[in-house]
Amino acid sequence: MRHSIRVAAVAAAGAYLAVPALADEVMSARSASAGTKVSFVLPAGYFNATLSVAGPDGRVLTASAKQGSPVIDISGQNAMGDGVYTYQITAASPKTKAIKANGADGRDIAASHVNMRGEMSMHVPASMSGSFLVKGGRVVDTSNMTEGAAR
Repeated sequence: MRHSIRVAAVAAAGAYLAVPALADEVMSARSASAGTKVSFVLPAGYFNATLSVAGPDGRVLTASAKQGSPVIDISGQNAMGDGVYTYQITAASPKTKAIKANGADGRDIAASHVNMRGEMSMHVPASMSGSFLVKGGRVVDTSNMTEGAAR
């Protein structure tokens, strides 16, 4: 009985500690992939997007865009063969949240960015991930490239 209570307490503590990760937003971007190009249509207001694609040979391609969606072409020197590819796209959402200025991960913060409670505003990070199938060097199955899978 004591053992199961400890396990439950540890599980509850782990769930409590994981809650900050739930503050990130699940992005619901729509796949715009066609042929050999992998991209997404981001929701309005999202910016600083990064797209990473891992091919069946283990290589990872990454592209970024300040505005709009990054595009990765999986042909030519980027060709990684047929098979299942995985992707992750991250971006800053237009939503903001307040964080303690002392928790800014060592970044210098201008006093003008900190309010009287010692907080600063940051954009809520958003992400989604999934997989897609490439056959004959072209994206053929984007059914797993819809409404986000992670975070």
